[in-house]
Amino acid sequence: MRIVAVIGMCALGLAASGCSRPAASAPALRTAGPGVTGREVRYNAVLALAHRGSPRIKEDGVWDVLLEMLDEDEQLQNYTPRTGDGRAVPDETAARTTVLSALQAVQELHRKRPEVDLSGLREPIDKLTHSPNATVGVRARQAQQTLFPPT
Repeated sequence: MRIVAVIGMCALGLAASGCSRPAASAPALRTAGPGVTGREVRYNAVLALAHRGSPRIKEDGVWDVLLEMLDEDEQLQNYTPRTGDGRAVPDETAARTTVLSALQAVQELHRKRPEVDLSGLREPIDKLTHSPNATVGVRARQAQQTLFPPT
């Protein structure tokens, strides 16, 4: 997976170093499209930026993908393949793993770069505290305490 993230970041011009493309010419990330592979590459690239504490997480396309990753309903839709008989069956594990990975990554970003304004994540994380999935709810409350401690 790590190689895929690095390749994806290089392809998108997101790596801090080691890619031949200069950062200024990096294209904006698009929101997840129909291709699972493209979505996974974008998600891995954004997670890598957050885990590294990159201030590029606030760039429009990157930030949009992070918000998408923190939207549990959208993730349940993204991970709903059709069965052979045409029924849609959500892969709740994959969807919630994406959400949990994003929650962990933003906490790591905050730990490494507390000066980065993450206030735009307050509403999506607040919504996750009401998740029907207990693990997502607990991790969202932990993220709330880390990112937005009571004053």
